[in-house]
Amino acid sequence: MTVTFKKRCFAFAAAVISFAFANTAFAQEHLSRSIDDLGWVEAGPGLQFALAWGDWTKDDYGMIVKLEAGYAVPRHSHTADYHGVTIQGNWVHTFDENDDRSLTPGSYTFQSGKEDHGDRCEGPEDCIFLIHQHGPRDFVLSGN
Repeated sequence: MTVTFKKRCFAFAAAVISFAFANTAFAQEHLSRSIDDLGWVEAGPGLQFALAWGDWTKDDYGMIVKLEAGYAVPRHSHTADYHGVTIQGNWVHTFDENDDRSLTPGSYTFQSGKEDHGDRCEGPEDCIFLIHQHGPRDFVLSGN
C-alpha cells in the first residue's frame, strides 16, 4: 500500500467521522474524551462497546466497538443501517457466508439494516472500530 493511498484512506475516514459528528457538533461544543474514558460496556467475553455520541436507545448515535483478537461475533442483523470505520486491527466483516471483507485501519463499510452479517477480528491485534447508526441499537441473532 503506497503512502499516498494510506493518506487518502485516513482522510476519507476523517471525513466520515466529521460528517457523523456534524449533527451533534453544535450541541456539544469542545467535547473531547480519550478512548479509555468512554465508559465501556462489557457485552460478553471479547466484546465491548462505548457510546461516543448520541443516545443508542433512541436514534442517531456513534459507538466505538472493541473485539479481542480472534473473537468472532455470531451472524446477526440490526434494524437500522450503519456505517463503520476501522481504527485498529483487521476487522473482517462478512456480508454473506462467502463474502468476507478485510477492513484494516482507515477502511469503511456500509451495512444495510435487517441483513444478516458477521464480524470477527483476525490477527494478533485487538480490533477497534467506529459505528455510526441512525436508529436505536439492537442485535438480532440470525434465525431469530
